[in-house]
Amino acid sequence: MPSAVVSMTVATMDLVLEKKNAKIKPSFIAVDNAVPLTDALLIFNDVFQTAAAPAVDVTVPRLKINVSTLACVSLRDELKDIRFLGKAEVVRSALHADCHITFAYDFE
Repeated sequence: MPSAVVSMTVATMDLVLEKKNAKIKPSFIAVDNAVPLTDALLIFNDVFQTAAAPAVDVTVPRLKINVSTLACVSLRDELKDIRFLGKAEVVRSALHADCHITFAYDFE
């Protein structure tokens, strides 16, 4: 099972790039809000292009997680119905939330 580990040093980060003719199925997400400055609201977006010409980028939020200061959150069973059609990216809403994210996934 491949995984991506990122530190949210910028507001938006790519987790997994799109794979042609495959969906990204997250199997595990862990978020560690290690820096005690603020809560972290994370939005996991699905970014893909439409098939119609001209192709247009579409962003669909698939999951929102609020992680309290100094907390660690892990999700596994809650992800069973979530799929990403394009690339998976994460957006943080708090300016000072320097959290660490582990995103494990499979392709289907």
